[in-house]
Amino acid sequence: MKKLDLTGTTPESWTCIDCGLNTAPDFPTRKEVEERYNASTTVLWRAGGDRLVELNFDERCEVYTVKSAVWTAAGMEPWGGCLCVACLEKRLGRRLRPKDFPRHDAFNALPGSERLIERRDRGPRAPR
Repeated sequence: MKKLDLTGTTPESWTCIDCGLNTAPDFPTRKEVEERYNASTTVLWRAGGDRLVELNFDERCEVYTVKSAVWTAAGMEPWGGCLCVACLEKRLGRRLRPKDFPRHDAFNALPGSERLIERRDRGPRAPR
């Protein structure tokens, strides 16, 4: 059986490369997912129905995808690591807007932190 290699398709870790914030608490690293998969006999489930990888998306997560042009403008290479929302905005010199996120990307439909949801789904709030 060929060993799973997720290099270039999964982040090495979920830690923001600029500030160190874990953008996906409790998520396994790329290497951990590969090790679990390669020790198993099936892709997603072990015999008996045990999950190989448990991913819990909650209000602590900042797992998202932005358009390639936005990622490039931030000085990032594809699969060049993770950035929390604040660090991505700092690199861009502006606040993220809903149009920065690809509409039909599955990651952009997941729960997340308040600031991620605000940028991704609602955009800037009107002044009071």
